[in-house]
Amino acid sequence: MKLNDLTIGQRVACGFGLLLILSAGLGGFSVWRMSHAATGATFLAKAVAPQASVTSHLAQASAETQKSARSYSYTGDENFLKLTKQNLAKVESELEEARKLSKEQPSLTALAEGVNEADQALAAYRKQLEATEAGILDLERIRGVLDTQAEKFVAELNAYLNGQGSTLADEIKAGAEAAKLEERRLKIERANSIMDLGNFVRIRTQKAQAHRDVQILRQALPNFDKMEDLRREILANTRQADDVRLLENVAAAAVGYRQGVMELVKNLENTDVVNKARGAAAAEFDAVVGKVLERSVNRTLEFAEQSSVDLEGASRRVTWGLGIMVLLGLGAAYLIIRGVNRALTQTAESLSQGSLQVASASGQVSAASQSLAEGASEQAASLEEISSSIEELSSMTKRNADNAQAGKTASNHARAAAESGAAEMERMQAAMNAIQQSSQDISKIIKTIDEIAFQTNILALNAAVEAARAGEAGAGFAVVADEVRSLAQRSAVAAKETADKIADASQRSVQGVELSNRVTSGLGEILEKVREVDRLVAEVATASHEQSEGLAQINTAVSQMDKVTQSNAAGAEETASAAEELNAQSAELQQAAASLAALVGAARSASSAPTAPTIRRPASSTVGTVTHHAPKTAKTTAPARIHSPARASSAPTAGAGSSHGETLSFHE
Repeated sequence: MKLNDLTIGQRVACGFGLLLILSAGLGGFSVWRMSHAATGATFLAKAVAPQASVTSHLAQASAETQKSARSYSYTGDENFLKLTKQNLAKVESELEEARKLSKEQPSLTALAEGVNEADQALAAYRKQLEATEAGILDLERIRGVLDTQAEKFVAELNAYLNGQGSTLADEIKAGAEAAKLEERRLKIERANSIMDLGNFVRIRTQKAQAHRDVQILRQALPNFDKMEDLRREILANTRQADDVRLLENVAAAAVGYRQGVMELVKNLENTDVVNKARGAAAAEFDAVVGKVLERSVNRTLEFAEQSSVDLEGASRRVTWGLGIMVLLGLGAAYLIIRGVNRALTQTAESLSQGSLQVASASGQVSAASQSLAEGASEQAASLEEISSSIEELSSMTKRNADNAQAGKTASNHARAAAESGAAEMERMQAAMNAIQQSSQDISKIIKTIDEIAFQTNILALNAAVEAARAGEAGAGFAVVADEVRSLAQRSAVAAKETADKIADASQRSVQGVELSNRVTSGLGEILEKVREVDRLVAEVATASHEQSEGLAQINTAVSQMDKVTQSNAAGAEETASAAEELNAQSAELQQAAASLAALVGAARSASSAPTAPTIRRPASSTVGTVTHHAPKTAKTTAPARIHSPARASSAPTAGAGSSHGETLSFHE
């Protein structure tokens, strides 16, 4: 069938059918693309976002657990152990939440794998934490053994020294021989050397625990052999049973202390191994959590970018589709109008006489058609505003995603600064502990100086007694003088050590002040990062406000489209009224319109149908529908109102109405 063989109704139906098919295809494609974006957004809200939240909480709980565990490992404080167990329970709770989410969302394969790996790492960390607790308890036991043996060592050796000093004083008073006095002096000197070596070992033991350095203890172990050699030299010239017993007790205390030192060496070595293993397990756990968190952030960005691309593509394709539809509509209108003009040209001479009578009505039809054209222009502008608003919403969504990523980066910087401040605080605590240890050492040295001063006073008194004597007693005075000089030298050495310790304490105090300043700087950096996060959140809020304004603009544009539709309906009513006036004037044009009626398929019934009343009644009822319904109803009824005359194919005046409708389409 050729186009020229079609009636006007068929031609118009074909044109509008083509436009409806294209509109349905374009709308279906747009709905499909937007539903795809909605599906991605739903998955993002129900799966990816909760995954990022639970992994973030898991990482925070892990960091708190590691911090409290390190504090317990360094200090042995039970409060830190209790806090560590609480944080570990929090980690297990968060991990259970992650496991529950992975079961609810099977598509989160990375989360399911990460939960299994995190379980293994957490089990290893829990095992090393138990080993740490056992090591701390064993260290407390070893310290108790060391303190007991040290007290026994000092008490027994002091008892021996006091006895030897008292015996020396008695021998001096009794005028004993110089050789005997010299032997007594050597015993006292060797006993003091044993005391000094024991004090050196104790100092090394405390220092090794403070620094957790096994080599410091290993360097002190040879002193036990030196003490035993000196003890045996004293024991070789000792004949008193009480003195022998005291020396044996000193040896037993030294052996017990040495065994405690060896156990301490083993404990420190095991502690170092456990700390490294615990750190490796924690690092593995954090790596697993960090990988899942990074995956969540990346998927969030991917879905956001994909949604933006889908919306932009849908908007662009809708715009293109509208343009194609306009072009096709213009082409269809051109073909229909050209075919109608070819038929109307044959009857133009016959209708020229009646054109003067219908000029007034044609003017009204022209004005109404112009109003309809303006309404169509306003609708196009409103659609353009909607497209622009959708693009702005897409841009705002992308900005929100960027700001969220920047907030995440600032949060990471803040956490790194907090960890740095914690590390500096631990170093400051170590420095303060060293200052305390130095103070204890100074106290011990001052005690030694007091003992030396006491013995020096006794020897000075004995020297005065010897000076009063004459003759052979002068040899005893020489021995006493030599001992006084020895004690003076020991006093000088102790004074020097005191000065060194005081200088060392001063230096560590300066170090503590510097570390405090660093901690203050780290906390300041944390504050800056927190402010930056607050600023980014404010920007996100602003962007959300702008999105709300964009939606308001879309709502306004839709409202304007409704108003324009109502205006079009009113124009259609005026067109219908003008058609009634044209029907009143069409009686004289019936003969000339016979060929036009044949074109629309109503040639046989044109002479027998009633005139204007048949058309006037449907037009009046349609106008009533427009004035009593909402804009949406007006939109759906407007096309039926314009083409209603064409459907009345059995009336003679229907041919005239169709002629009017065809002229109106041509004018548009």
